[in-house]
Amino acid sequence: MKDLRVNAPRSGPRRGMRRGISLIEALVAMAVMAFGMLGVVGMQATLRGNADLSKQRTEAMRIAQERMEELRDFSVLDTTAGTKAFADKASFAATAVTGYTTNTAYTVTGSVTPAGAANQKTLTIDVTWTDRSNTPQSVRLVSAMARIAPELSGSLVVSAQGAGGVREPEGRRRGIPPQAKNFGDGTSGFRPPTNPGNVAWVFNNVTGIITSVCTTSAATNAALTLASLTACDATQSFQLISGYIRFSTGFAQPTVAQVTDPTDGPGLTPNAEVEVLQTAPSTGTRDAASGHCFHGTASTYIEYFCAIPVATPTPASWAGTLQIKASTLATPNGITLSPNLADTTATGRRKVCRYRAAASYTGVNAPLSSENLILIRPGDNVVAYTCPSPPTFAHQPAT
Repeated sequence: MKDLRVNAPRSGPRRGMRRGISLIEALVAMAVMAFGMLGVVGMQATLRGNADLSKQRTEAMRIAQERMEELRDFSVLDTTAGTKAFADKASFAATAVTGYTTNTAYTVTGSVTPAGAANQKTLTIDVTWTDRSNTPQSVRLVSAMARIAPELSGSLVVSAQGAGGVREPEGRRRGIPPQAKNFGDGTSGFRPPTNPGNVAWVFNNVTGIITSVCTTSAATNAALTLASLTACDATQSFQLISGYIRFSTGFAQPTVAQVTDPTDGPGLTPNAEVEVLQTAPSTGTRDAASGHCFHGTASTYIEYFCAIPVATPTPASWAGTLQIKASTLATPNGITLSPNLADTTATGRRKVCRYRAAASYTGVNAPLSSENLILIRPGDNVVAYTCPSPPTFAHQPAT
């Protein structure tokens, strides 16, 4: 028999009573979310504190590096007025640092400790501050500094001796006279020729600067010693310029070969002398009369040495012009310099040629050697003689 029941309702709760969540479940969910948010807030606070401390530490390190570089900076070894010296590097007490805009205050302290028999110093820089949580913080830098002249650092980038380097045999600056006596302490002594006042110059072997002018009991350069130097004056520094005066007065118009290797002597008594007309850093005539120039005895050439004053601190430069001193030709020889390059006078006058391209000197900050001049006759009363170029150039008079 067919069952006529269709979708008979089942017993149990109604459908509306099975929807939604209870109040307890909502409160639990909110509590979990609150704890999570508290963790995020705590993490953000920690990140901010760490970032702030990192910024402060970076700034402190920069301060320490700046103070360390200032402490390491020196240009001479011994105490010199107006110049930073190795000997003057010393500890300094805690000082507040100004000029920084961070949210704390820094204090920097420096310690300098001699080491290695005073040829080395250990440097320590401490920077301290208090962070946001009122906790003391600090950074420290430690370095060492050797008692080595700063000029020697240039030896790392120059070529070896004999291949265009800045130093000659005996470890001395190019331009120091080869006959100067090396004292072995970084200096050399030189007694200029024809020197009735027994003057001796003391050179710095590295810079080539004349650092002091002394008198000496030694009669020759070979006999010079530190003990033989007295009454030394180190208040003025000098740069040396030296060379030779040559002569080509026995010829007509000189040839290149005759000025390249002159063979005739001066035939003048007294001998020709040079003078330097200095224009910077001071002005004046530097010659034998002023005690700045010395000349050797005549042969086929006359050697000269002139000390040109320079300003301190060193190295310093000078500017000026080197020329023959006309009065040394005039008396007692009756020789004068030609008034111009067109002069054709056969006797009684001289023209001057130079072996250097430039007529004057500017920015000279090292000793100069082989700055040579040569005297020629002006002409044959018809033709004007000229300076063979190269290797010489018309010099005195210039016009």
